[in-house]
Amino acid sequence: MEALQWIPAILAGAAALFVMGSIIWGLFDVLGDKRLDQATRTVWALLIFALPLIGILAWLYTKPRIAGGSDHVRPKKTL
Repeated sequence: MEALQWIPAILAGAAALFVMGSIIWGLFDVLGDKRLDQATRTVWALLIFALPLIGILAWLYTKPRIAGGSDHVRPKKTL
């Protein structure tokens, strides 16, 4: 095989590793979150398995909202 024939195979392998790694990271992140109850964790885990990249992006989008108002810093009023 020539070098140009290996490039698509290497890119496909890298994409597959990225997707598998993000699924594993997302599952550990969801299952390790103590603010969620068991049913919510199960739903998030199923969403990550059913729609891997969309589920990971949805989890990253909603994760700060789950934290609530206690974790972020509010600006101090000066006037």
